[in-house]
Amino acid sequence: MLKAFKQIPEPLQRQILYRLAWGIGVLLLTFILYIYTKDLFSMLSCIGIVIFCFTSAFLFFRHAVLGEYVIITGECLSVTLTTIKKRTKFITMRTDDNQILKVVIKQRVKKFTSGSRIMLYVAWNVPIYEKEGAHLLYSYLALDMKVIE
Repeated sequence: MLKAFKQIPEPLQRQILYRLAWGIGVLLLTFILYIYTKDLFSMLSCIGIVIFCFTSAFLFFRHAVLGEYVIITGECLSVTLTTIKKRTKFITMRTDDNQILKVVIKQRVKKFTSGSRIMLYVAWNVPIYEKEGAHLLYSYLALDMKVIE
């Protein structure tokens, strides 16, 4: 299993480890809650979250090992920020196939810059919509960015 894990690309490995870390963290919190309260009923929500995190990590690992993802590479053309907190809302990138792709960013990511090289890991069955001559992607598995200076 460790050999299969090492064959997975690094951004997907990070996603699996994040999910496992959240599961372990909530599991530790559950034990602490049990020690202080001795009430099994109050721990049910924590146990549910632990099961969700471990199941999510296992399914993510399974999909990654089976190769059920597509890698989209390209160059970042522009970055759109939210109005108030100035976080990245979506990026526009030109893929290596010379297609324009707008990607909605779902997490806090370090600052994007125009000209950065981006690798998106996308599930093989995720829908890609077309809007105003560009493809629109709402979901991805992992994102890797290399800043070109």
